[in-house]
Amino acid sequence: MLSPNDLEYIADDIIDVYSKLNERIVEDIARRLVNAGTMTESARWQIQVAQEAGLLYDNVLEMVSDNMELSKKTVNKIFKDAAIESLEFDDTIYKKAGLNPIPIMQSENMLNILKAGLSKTNWNISNLCMTTVADAQDIFTSALDEAYLDVISGAFDYNTAIFNAIEKVSAEGTHIVYPSGYKSKLDVAVRKNVVTGISQTTGTMQLERAHEMKNDLMEITAHEGARPTHELWQGKIVSLSGRPGYLSLTDIGYGKADGFKGIHCRHDWFPFYEGISQRAYSDKELKNLDNQTVRYNGQDIKIYDARQMTSLMV
Repeated sequence: MLSPNDLEYIADDIIDVYSKLNERIVEDIARRLVNAGTMTESARWQIQVAQEAGLLYDNVLEMVSDNMELSKKTVNKIFKDAAIESLEFDDTIYKKAGLNPIPIMQSENMLNILKAGLSKTNWNISNLCMTTVADAQDIFTSALDEAYLDVISGAFDYNTAIFNAIEKVSAEGTHIVYPSGYKSKLDVAVRKNVVTGISQTTGTMQLERAHEMKNDLMEITAHEGARPTHELWQGKIVSLSGRPGYLSLTDIGYGKADGFKGIHCRHDWFPFYEGISQRAYSDKELKNLDNQTVRYNGQDIKIYDARQMTSLMV
């Protein structure tokens, strides 16, 4: 099992990798803005912008490509550590029940699941990060266009216009562009991919372990600020076979993007044995957890709503 807190911070190492990549790209854009030269002779200016944009594209492409090797190594370590931690917790429960699970590194099935999850996540990140190359080029040309208009309009001198352009680029940073056209900051998109990939991979491994141990019941973790749809089942018991009196996999939306183990879900599960296990949260405690509020803009609002407003992880 991985706690909600584990999943919230589990991607910190990979975020550091991409934060540094973002800094390198922004620095390169800023350098090219400074070196753009005075804005005279429209035709010469346009040629210079086109040349600089092409050189920037090549530079950023090289940066992203170089970064991917470090990225893969970091993601691989995060996944491996998470899988070991998750299964070790579960295996402790199985051993208390008198069972003897095979160590994760000796199980071909577990290693195959881990490998598949890693491959999918690295592929997702690699594909999305390539859109950063084009985005950096767009940021550069857009910043220069704005600076150019500021100067020829007489609103700002050249140095001030370039300074404003650099300040804007630094504040916004680079983005990843999804196939739908939706844009997300580079570090936010990578975090979401890694957290989702780890959660789904370890969840599948835990499900495989439950089948190996012929265990039917799993308890779901709980945390404050859960999505309203997830509040309905967090902290409760799930029957993998759909036994009456328990939640089913359908009830928790397992396998769906917005359900348990879906996109950016921080819930996990672990084995539960009647007569041996004791639920981590009573129904009353879960209700109190769901109803927790924070003070935001002079109002008491639910933690989930506050996090949505401030773009924090949920």
